[in-house]
Amino acid sequence: MTTTELSRFEDFQKKGVLKLSNVIDIEKVVDARTHLWQEVNRKFGIRIDEPSTWFSNVNNSVGGARAKRLNGMGSIMRDLKASGKLDEIEHAIQPVIDHVFGAHTWRPLDLWYSLLSFPGSETVWNVPHQSWHSDEPCVVGDVEPWSLFVFVFLDTVTVDMGATTVVSGSHRRAESLAKVLATPNNEALINAFESVNSGLFENPNDVTLLPMDQVLEPLIQEDPWFHELVNKGSPDKRIQRFIDEGSTQNGIEQKVVPLTGAAGDIIVFDPRCLHTFSANISNLPRQILRLDFRRQ
Repeated sequence: MTTTELSRFEDFQKKGVLKLSNVIDIEKVVDARTHLWQEVNRKFGIRIDEPSTWFSNVNNSVGGARAKRLNGMGSIMRDLKASGKLDEIEHAIQPVIDHVFGAHTWRPLDLWYSLLSFPGSETVWNVPHQSWHSDEPCVVGDVEPWSLFVFVFLDTVTVDMGATTVVSGSHRRAESLAKVLATPNNEALINAFESVNSGLFENPNDVTLLPMDQVLEPLIQEDPWFHELVNKGSPDKRIQRFIDEGSTQNGIEQKVVPLTGAAGDIIVFDPRCLHTFSANISNLPRQILRLDFRRQ
């Protein structure tokens, strides 16, 4: 591991979020984007260059005022994966993951996810106060997650396009909570994550962990910064408070980080970090795919 790679790895361990620029050749990105929209047009009759088609079939759009997404994208992503249309992107990501996180340490799962979303009805972007959650439990004594989420940017995504927002450092806050609040005998939860945790321990009953839904409330109770995060406030004040300034609690730096980037960039983040989606107030769809990696 080079000095640069070590620095990136340590930065990821500290923040739970790591942006890597120009990982995928733009030609490969354009090709994948073209195939994605061909399938979206075939299934939903939606064209990226015709906004009037984006919500013509209301039965296929879900979401609230912040952003809209399409139901039924899973079958499209499965077909794209099976057809090999995403292989070149996957092959470009794997060596980068190997270099930063260790060779043969992480391998991709078979399923890709679409994070494609369209503008909602809100007109001003604000740091979201709703739906903060984590997607993986915290295991006592294990500083690494079971999986890594890799966001793949198919086009430029700016904050106003409904960027996913992550609280950097929140996975470490969850680790601290787990030492106090975690309990054993979570076999059902462990089994629910079998696709990413199988082989990591001999006996599920020996694993002590903190479930995802038991992270946010204790943080709200003990930390005024999190209490403010989940309550409404003016955009200017919230952007300054949570994105520009952040906070430090128990020696852990935490900030709200919008996941933005350009075509060909990737962002790796720890699914134990608290995150949510924000309002897409632009006039463009957010074009992002997600590929998950599991520990070996």
